[in-house]
Amino acid sequence: MKHILTALFLLSPVGVQAGQSLDQPNKLAVGAINLDDQITLTPAFSPDGRFAYFPQSACTQIGPCPQLLRVSEKVDGQWQPSKPISKLNRGRVDWPSVTPDGNYLLFSWSAPRDRYADLEVYEDFDLYRLDLNNPDAVPEALDAVYGDAADLNRPRHGSFGKLRYVHNSTAPVMTANGDLYFWSERFDAMGERDIFLSERQTNGTQAAAVPLPTPINSTGRDNHAWVSPEGGLMLITYSARGGEGGADIFVSRKEGNVWSDPENLGPHLNGPAADFAAKLTPNKSEVVFTSTRDGRTLQVYTLPTQILIDDGVLTAADLLR
Repeated sequence: MKHILTALFLLSPVGVQAGQSLDQPNKLAVGAINLDDQITLTPAFSPDGRFAYFPQSACTQIGPCPQLLRVSEKVDGQWQPSKPISKLNRGRVDWPSVTPDGNYLLFSWSAPRDRYADLEVYEDFDLYRLDLNNPDAVPEALDAVYGDAADLNRPRHGSFGKLRYVHNSTAPVMTANGDLYFWSERFDAMGERDIFLSERQTNGTQAAAVPLPTPINSTGRDNHAWVSPEGGLMLITYSARGGEGGADIFVSRKEGNVWSDPENLGPHLNGPAADFAAKLTPNKSEVVFTSTRDGRTLQVYTLPTQILIDDGVLTAADLLR
């Protein structure tokens, strides 16, 4: 399933519908992607913007129902009703992304693993990939792809098997040069929840994942980081660094090898509710994120990036980072 960039996507909003406002966040593709009273999480987009892959649950709360991965196709500028990805029909799927070359879908998945059969595992989220070019492909755990030395997946078992989110790995995103970012809770990291980086080596292997230093990580909860394909822009979620609501979306820029102090993206994007897990669409025209702002359940929202540029919290140059 090779994806080729189309002029149609470059000219059309990702999902704003008739009657919605362009100067505030709107729900994405109601009836096709967002469904009433069903948890829907931030999609992964193919590089051409033609496909959106997203986790969805038939419940209003996380846990009681399976959270499965679905895909919607954009036809003539409109997102179509989604279909399930049958190879991921058990457990819970979280926070997918597509590699910049369009070859792989990356995601976090709680399906039981033979590798952990001898361990006391309650629910363990590991990082996986699925080859989008091969219709017969099966999900591959990233530790099986890159080896244990990359330290991408750790079993969640024993005394901490039900403690917070310890040893779950989630929200993988890969840059064009192969650097892999994700977040996890690990006792040997900086805080309760941290952003990790596994750098691509010149021989094609992945270096051992390490938590990013300050100012990205802290002693608290630092999560839901998305990094641009170019590797120079990060959108990240914080709940304890000030802002508009229970969780806010911030931006950081990479200068050399150093990430800047994260800056709140302001009230046009962030509201009194929890807003998190943001990313830019492939053409950089929209910010897409998950929020509790409808007061019922997690839904996906979108806001034009031009509004944030007009607000002075983003720049046109940021979209090239």
